[in-house]
Amino acid sequence: MASQCGFIWGWVYCDGNIILDDVEGVKYDRKMTRLVKLEFNLRFEGLLNLLYTKLWMDNTLYKLNICRRFLNPSTNLYEIAPMFDDDDDDVQYMFESVDYSSLRNYVELYVDKISTSSGKQSNAMVEMSKSGDRSSSSYSSKKLRTSESGGASGGASGGASGGASGDISSGSSSRCLSRLDSEGNSRGSSDFRDDDIPFYKSFDGSSMVASFHESVMNKSIDISNASELQKGMMFQTKEELMRVVKDVHIVNHQEIKVVRSDSVTWELECNRKMTGCVWMLRARKRTIHNFFEIMETKGVHTCLNPNMTQDHYNLNSSNIVHVFSTQIAADPSVSEKVLEATAVSHFEKALFKSSEESYEYLPKFMNALQSFNHGTFVDWYFKEHDLGEPIGEVVRFKRVFWAFKPCIDAFSHCIPVLLIDGTHLYDKYGGVLLTATTVDGFNHLLPVAFTIVESENTASWTWFMERVKKKVVLRQRDVCVISDRHKGIISVMNNPELGWCEPHSHHRFCSRHLAANFGKEFKKGHIKDRIVPLCSQLTGHKFSLHWNALVAAEPRAQQWFADKPLSRWALAYDEGKRFGIMTTNIAESWNSAIKVARKLPITALVKSIFHKVVTYFDQRRLEIENQCVDGNEFTHHANKMLNRWKEHASGHHVKLFDRDSWVFTVTTMKRGQKGGNEQIVRLMEGICTCNKWQTFHISCSHVLACCANQNLEYKSLGSEWYRLDNARKVYGSAFEPLPDEDAWPLFDRFPMMVPDIENISNKPGRKKETRYKNEMDFQVLGRNKGTSSSGASSRIL
Repeated sequence: MASQCGFIWGWVYCDGNIILDDVEGVKYDRKMTRLVKLEFNLRFEGLLNLLYTKLWMDNTLYKLNICRRFLNPSTNLYEIAPMFDDDDDDVQYMFESVDYSSLRNYVELYVDKISTSSGKQSNAMVEMSKSGDRSSSSYSSKKLRTSESGGASGGASGGASGGASGDISSGSSSRCLSRLDSEGNSRGSSDFRDDDIPFYKSFDGSSMVASFHESVMNKSIDISNASELQKGMMFQTKEELMRVVKDVHIVNHQEIKVVRSDSVTWELECNRKMTGCVWMLRARKRTIHNFFEIMETKGVHTCLNPNMTQDHYNLNSSNIVHVFSTQIAADPSVSEKVLEATAVSHFEKALFKSSEESYEYLPKFMNALQSFNHGTFVDWYFKEHDLGEPIGEVVRFKRVFWAFKPCIDAFSHCIPVLLIDGTHLYDKYGGVLLTATTVDGFNHLLPVAFTIVESENTASWTWFMERVKKKVVLRQRDVCVISDRHKGIISVMNNPELGWCEPHSHHRFCSRHLAANFGKEFKKGHIKDRIVPLCSQLTGHKFSLHWNALVAAEPRAQQWFADKPLSRWALAYDEGKRFGIMTTNIAESWNSAIKVARKLPITALVKSIFHKVVTYFDQRRLEIENQCVDGNEFTHHANKMLNRWKEHASGHHVKLFDRDSWVFTVTTMKRGQKGGNEQIVRLMEGICTCNKWQTFHISCSHVLACCANQNLEYKSLGSEWYRLDNARKVYGSAFEPLPDEDAWPLFDRFPMMVPDIENISNKPGRKKETRYKNEMDFQVLGRNKGTSSSGASSRIL
C-alpha cells in the first residue's frame, strides 16, 4: 500500500553504536539525529547527497555507509540491511518494504562515516556492509547473532567470512558494537566527543569545515539583501541573528513579522504576506553546536513597500543602541552630531533635525500631495487669523486640515456613519489630531479626514466639522455622527449654520463614553455597568425592563438622562441611523494604530498617516478580490451575520397573512428560557418587529424564514453597502506615489511656517493637565496647556 504524499519521512541515526537487544533486536544507543524527507523518486546518489547535507559532513573528507533497520516478520525482531552505493534497487526496496498502513510508516537509517584521509573505517558497521551475501536482507542481523553466540571476533579487519567486525561484550542483555576512530584505533562510545564532528558554515555561499570549538564566522556584516540570508548561516546568539536580519530589512525598506519566537526558535514572514509576498525565514538553536542556525528560507521579497523616511516597522531602540555602542566604546567623547550622522548613514533615514524644521517642511510636503494626488484637499489656519493680523512672510501654525481624494470618493459608497475622535500628539509642541472615520461593508475602519489643532475646544471642532461637511460629506443626507459628549462636539452638532442638525444629519453618543460619564456622576458600586446593556437593547420592551432596573437601583438616573434624547443613546429608538455601531472603538483603534507616529514631528506624522491609508486601500482591494474568487456576493461581515441567522431561521414557524403586501407572522422555536416569541415581518416596508433588520440593514432570521417559506430570493433584500460590487467602488480610486523630492513642483509662494512657541511650557516639573480624564481616555504624556480660540476661521477654498 503506497503513500499518497509522494514521500516518506526518514529517521537518521549517526555517531552512536548499534545495540543487540534480546527483546527488540537491533537498535541504536542514541536518539534520532535528523528527520529528513525522502521522496519516492530518490536514487542512492541523491540519498547520499541528502545525508551529507543534513549531517553537515564534507564528502571529500568522509565516506558514508548506510544501513536500513527493518522488522523481520518471521522472527518479529528488528534487523539491519546494508545499502550499497552501486545499486539503486536497495533504495527502491527500502520504500517498498514499508508498511504504510501501520503507525511505523517511516524509514530508519543507521549512518556511519569513514575518514577518506586515512582510508580506514570508523566502526564495525562498515565491515558488516562489505561482507557476506548482498542479496540477503537479514544479513547484518545474522552476523550479529553469530557474534553473540560465538563470542566477539574483535578487531577492525573483520573479513567477508568472519563474524561481525565489532567487539560484542558478553554478560549483558544489551551489547554494543565498538567503533574505530579515524586512526583505526578501537574506542568505546563514551570516547567519541562532539569535537570529532565537522560542520558547515556558509555565510558567503561557500562551504567549509570547522571544529565546534572554532568561533563562528561572522560575514553577516556583508549582507546587503534579504536574499543573501541563506540556509546554513549560523550566529552565536539569537540577538545577533535578530540584529542582522532587521538591519537588512530596514536598509532595503522591507518589513518582517514574527510568526514564532521562543528561546530556541525564531520564525519570520513578510509583513505584507497578504499582498502575495512569500518570503519567510526559520532559524533554530541547534544542540549539536549550540548556535542559532538558519534552517529554512523561502522566496524573495516581491512586495512594494513605501519608502518610509521617518520610521520603520522593525526599527527599535536595540538596533540604534547597537549602532551607537561600538562608536561610543571607541571614543566616549563622540559628539551628538556624529552619532546622528551615524544613524542617518546606517539606516538611510532622512531624519528631521528638529521639530521646527518639520513645521517649515510641512507646506512643501502637502503641496506635493495635492500635486500628485489631484483632488486632495488641504486647508490652513494660522495664529495670525486669530489675532486679525495680515499674512506676512512668516506665519505661526495653528491648524491644518487635509482629506485624501480617494478617501473623499470612498465615503459616498461607505456606510453613512462618521465616528469622530481626538487623540493627543507627543511632539515638542503637542497638539491634538482630530479624525473622522467611516466604516465599509466589511466593518473595517476607513479614516476620511484629518486635522491637527491646538487643543480640543469648540472653535477647533467647529473648524474641523465645517470642512468635513463641505469637502467630504458634501450633499449626502442622513449621515450619522457618533462621538463622545465633548461640549465642542455637541455645540457643532446643534449649530444649524453648519448643517449637522436633524433631519439632514444625526448625532449619536458612544455608549461606553456615556457609561463612563454616568459612573463619574454616580459612584455607586458597579451601577455604570448597566448603561451599555441598556443602550444596546433592540426593542422598546427590553429597553423598559433594563431602564426600570436602573431607576430602581439609582433613582437619580432619571434626572441625569432627562436632557439626553433617547434617539441619541438608545438603540431601540435609533431608527437604524447608527447601523448598530454603539461605540467609537473603531476610531480609537485608528488612534492606537498610529500611536508610534504620534510621537514624531508633524511632517513625519502626516507621512505616516498617508502611507498607512495607502496600505489600507491595498489590503482591502486584495480582500475583495479573494472573496470574489470564492463566488461571494456579500462581504465577509454580512455573510457571517446571514449564516448565523440562517441557522436560527431553520427553527422558525412562518404564517403568511397578506400575499399582496407580504405580511407574515413568525414564531421562534422555544430553546430553554429563550424563544417562543412572535414577530411580524413586512417585507414591502422593510420592517421586522425584532428591529434587527432596520438596525443592521441585513436580513434577520425572521426575514430569511419568510423568504424560504415563499421561495423568495433573500439576496435582493440586502443593502447595497454590504455587496462586493459596492466594496469595489469604495476602494476604486487609487493613490499616486510621491516621486523623489527633486521632481516636486516649485512651491515658493507659501510663507515660511513656524510653530507657536506659546505651546511650549517653560515651567519646571510635570505639566499640569487641563482636561478631566476617565478610563475612556488614553494616557496623556506631557500635554501642553490648552488655549482658547476666538472661533475665527479662514476661508474654505
